[in-house]
This record gives sequence, C-alpha cells and structure tokens, in this order.
Amino acid sequence: MEHTYTPLKDDCIRILTVKPGPAESDIHIILTDARLKAEEIPRYEALSYTWGSLDLAHMVYIDTESEQLRLPVTENLYTALKHLRDTSSPRTLWVDAVCINQLDNEERSQQVAKMADIYKLAAKVIIWLGPEADDSTTALKAFKTIASKINVDWSHHAISLANVEDTDSDWLDMTTRAPFSDTTYFSIARLLDRPWFSRLWIWQEVFFAHNGAIIVCGDSIMSWAEFCRAILYLFMRGLPGEIPRLVKTISQAHEIIVTQDQSPLLDVLRRTKDAQCSDPRDKIYGVLNLTKESERLGIRPDYTKTTLEVFRDIMLKKIFEDNNLTLLTSCELQDERGDIPSWIPNWPVPKTCKGIWGARACSKTVPKARYNHGDGYIIATGRRMGAVLKVQQILTDHTSTLMRTDILPQLLELYAALKRLTSWLRNNLGNDEFVHKLENICRSLCCNHFSYLYEPMDGYSLEYQEALDQLRVLADPMTEPTDKFLETCGNFLCSFYFNVIGRSFILNEGSVGLAPKTVREGDHIAVFLGCQSPIVLRPNDDGGYLVVGECYVDGLMCGEAFLGPLTGNWQFVARYDESSRCYRNAFMDRGRNVWQVEDPRLGPLPEGFAEEEHSMQHVYSMYRYIEGGNVSVVDPRMMPPVLQARGVDLQEFRLV
Repeated sequence: MEHTYTPLKDDCIRILTVKPGPAESDIHIILTDARLKAEEIPRYEALSYTWGSLDLAHMVYIDTESEQLRLPVTENLYTALKHLRDTSSPRTLWVDAVCINQLDNEERSQQVAKMADIYKLAAKVIIWLGPEADDSTTALKAFKTIASKINVDWSHHAISLANVEDTDSDWLDMTTRAPFSDTTYFSIARLLDRPWFSRLWIWQEVFFAHNGAIIVCGDSIMSWAEFCRAILYLFMRGLPGEIPRLVKTISQAHEIIVTQDQSPLLDVLRRTKDAQCSDPRDKIYGVLNLTKESERLGIRPDYTKTTLEVFRDIMLKKIFEDNNLTLLTSCELQDERGDIPSWIPNWPVPKTCKGIWGARACSKTVPKARYNHGDGYIIATGRRMGAVLKVQQILTDHTSTLMRTDILPQLLELYAALKRLTSWLRNNLGNDEFVHKLENICRSLCCNHFSYLYEPMDGYSLEYQEALDQLRVLADPMTEPTDKFLETCGNFLCSFYFNVIGRSFILNEGSVGLAPKTVREGDHIAVFLGCQSPIVLRPNDDGGYLVVGECYVDGLMCGEAFLGPLTGNWQFVARYDESSRCYRNAFMDRGRNVWQVEDPRLGPLPEGFAEEEHSMQHVYSMYRYIEGGNVSVVDPRMMPPVLQARGVDLQEFRLV
C-alpha cells in the first residue's frame, strides 16, 4: 500500500528517520511530525542534494505501528539514502522530496517559507554530491590541501598562510597556477561541474547552515568551510586555461560561497540567473530568504499561482509598493517568452549580457506608472532620448570563452574584434568625430567601470586614463601590437570582453553606447522615472512598445535626462561607508576634494519642505513636509510636476 500524507500543522515540519541496515537491504524509514520551535528543536540533519530525473524509479518503505507503506523516490535520493544510512544506528534527516507533500500546493507554500529555519536549525547540513566518480576523490584531496595551507579573512577576502613560518612557500604567488597536475585540475573541473553546483535551492541551503555543513561525495567527506577556502583561493589564483570549463565552474562556485545575507532582490536575482530549478516559479521563491525585501513587500511562496502571476506580482510590488522600476533592467527581448509580456523579466531564460553596474540614469526619481489588468500592460512615464541610428555586432559567435592563463591567443581575438569595431566607428562617424568621441567610446566599452569612480579608489578596477591611452593605440590603423603590448593591455581587453558579451555597439542621436544584441536600427532609447538604466524600446503597430533591454548610453547614466550634465569637477562616485562596510552613492568635487550626498545640480527645496535629520544622513537624505509633518525619502525636487516645470519633456510609454 502506498503512503498518503496527512496535513501538517502550521508550526510543524516532517522529519524522516532512516533505520539502520546492511548496504544491499531495502530502505526503511519512519516519518514523524515535529514542531520547529526555538525551545524544542528536533535533532535532525538537513540534506542538500539535486533531484536529478523526476522519475520515481525506486521504492522506500515507511514503517508505521500497524503497517508498512511504500513511497516512490528518485534515483538520486535513493542513492543518497543508501550511502548515508548507518549499519547500526538510526539517522534522522530532513529531505524536501519526502518531508514535503509535493502534490499539495498549500503545504509546499507553507514549508518553502520555512526553508531558512529548517536549514538554520539543523544539527548539520549534508551536501550530497553523488557517488565517487571522475576522480572526485583527487579533487577533494586537492581542496583539503589548499585549505590546510591558507587562512582567509572573509571580511576583506584576504588570504594568508596558515603557517606564518612557511616563508619559502609559493602558495601566495597568485600570478602562477597552484602546484597541481593537469590531472588534478581536470578532476576539480568535473567535480564542480556536477549538477549540485548549478541547482538554485542550494544557495540558501548552504548559506543558512549555521551549525556547519559537510560535503559528502562517495566515501569522501570534507567541511564546507574547507571547501570555501579552497574555492576562494583558486578563484584568485592563475588557472590553466586549457582545462575545459575550469574557469567557469570555479567562478560559479565562487558566486555561491560569497552569498551575503539581506542583499537587494535584484542583486540576488542577477547572481542566480544561471542557477537551475525544475519549477520556474522557484526562480523567485528559491531566493526569497536571501533578500531583505521579501518580508517588507509581503512576498511569500504561493504555488497556487501560475508562473506568469508570480513574475507579474513581484514586478508590480516593486513598482507600486517599493517605488522602484529597476527590475525593468532584467528584461531582455528573446524568443522564449511564451505568455510573459516584455515588461516582465522572464527569469528562467538567462540574459545574454550581464547587468550594468553603478547606473543612476533616473537620479532620485520614483516611478510614475499604472497597470492595466485587463490587457496586461503598464503605462510608465519617462523621457525619450533619441533613436538608435546604427548597430554593429562586436563579438562573433566564434569568439573564445576567456580563460585566466594561456591567454595570448584570446587577446589577439579580442584585439581583432576591437579593431573591426573601431574601423566601423571611423567609417560611420568620420575620423575627426571618432577622435572627438574616443572618451565616450572608451567609457561605453567598459560600461564606465573604472577605479576613479570609487572613493577611495579601489585597486581592482581599470585605471581610466591608462585604458583610454591603450584604446587610442589599439584603435590606430597603423598599430601592429606586439605580444608584450597586448599582454600590457590585457586588463582593458578583458573588461571590454565581459562588458560587450551579448551586446552590440550603437550610435544614438548624438551619443554612443552598448545595447542588447537584439537591438535594431529605429529602436528608441528611453529613461524612465525610477529605473536606474536607460532602456531600449521597440515601437509596435498599435502604439505600444516592446522592452528590448537595458543599455549603456554615455552621457545618460547619471540623471542627465532630467537634470542635465554634472558641471565643474563634480563626479558621481561610489564612496566607502565604514559604518555599513559597503560603497554608497555620493558626489565628489575632485577640485576641492569634498563630497556630499546631495546632487549638486539640485536647487533649494521647494517652499514647505525641509531636510530631515536622521542617523544615516551621511548615506541618503530624507525630507519633511512642514505643514503635515510627513517624512519621506522621495525628493520633492524630482517629482514629475516639478521636472516638467523645469522644462523636462516627460511622456507616457505603454509597455506590452
């Protein structure tokens, strides 16, 4: 007889106890309801694994007081339970596929909301990577070797030797590859290419493993802490580029280990964009516990909703409850949209290009929009900033994936791509205009990600003047660069590569920039109130617009559409704030070496408003309406009627 679930109480979870038994015997378990309360936490280990095929190919047996019930499970779970079962003692686990009734949407919604607590309160989190295969034991031994050699200061991601007396060691020589053979590197790449690392749910499962997590692969075991030290080390050190997928898999693992609590929703969604899940709704539900916004906006798992409803609802909550239209930057016009409108991000379909960092095209404006429920469109207010006049593809489909070492052949490819682009620009702009716009072109090719925009300047980003000088030489038709010069330009060419992936270069009316590769001549550029990046729009036949995607347009990235350009020595910078230990938006006058939170282009506050004193006013401003006493972060100088009174030509766009 097959098992049927009985409903759970609101404060309960199910846990399963695996009975001991010899390796080849059937698996017998006991299912128990347990209250998940701080004062009476049940002792269990939480399993983090990948479901794999959803075919229920194996049977486990649930023992009750009166009968034995059958429960079908997947191949991956059956294999995990076989390996984790003890021969002499029972083992109590929490396993999502068994402990949640997957056929009951109401229970799924309730239990998924508890996932952070389930993993946080577990005695241990067991990361099951699967049986030993592809020399996985060698990879884990390499990780343990690295972890034994180094310490990590995670607040600064700084690596030091575990043994301070080991002065002759080359373990801190980050310019060369670690002392492992190609065979070992191949085993590392294959281990990190296992499905567990591409699964969405594991991000929160390991993040909330407050009592520690262990990795189990066949009979090999290592701590998650050791694994994290090893991955950070490999990520920061030179890697052999000829090992297939090594750089990609280590970068993917690095994203997982540096996950931070309470990140903005958009940041979390962007970082997990390539992670996989079987239910598209879980692209949202699987990361809710990692963001500070889910509780504030009242976003909770609800599996009674369709995928469209889930994606639409989160977009509308961000617009109308959070006064933020920046999720629009995650839209990208592609073929795989189904019934999802172009103004709603289709989260299961990865964007072809990465998000643009540090944009503030909308300045301090908030969205002015309305939603038409019947026809499924929104009308958003913004400013049209010209049309796309020319489009040029930058990278060919055959451009190599960039590696860390053995990079010279790839630098030659990137140089050839840059040469084609600059030749096209000279032909379309004319030589004099090309030279005049070289700074705009340089900023566009790197999405203006340079060290001078940090205060204090960081040591990781490109130095702007150096990049500009290198571009000037590389773009010269007479230049025949040597291998040594290309290697000197390596950082600039790598930045160029990562920023132009999935993008085309565009000539706008009076400016230049980058846009998604699906951009066409005749598309419009708009800057919306409340949206951090400019957006490419495509007019349709009935007066509406399709959202093509976010773009970088030099001269539109810092509120110029509404306030005009910054004058004098003022620059928009990311200033490090010691109190919050992160970078915050500010304005810097380089001539006088002074900074302020307020945009220098803004005039005095309108009559009836005053700036409110508060504990974080070194980070952001708040404003009080004197007559009513209401306090808000919304700047009254950036409201639509005030902007229009200043001559800003706002218009409405119907996004479909």
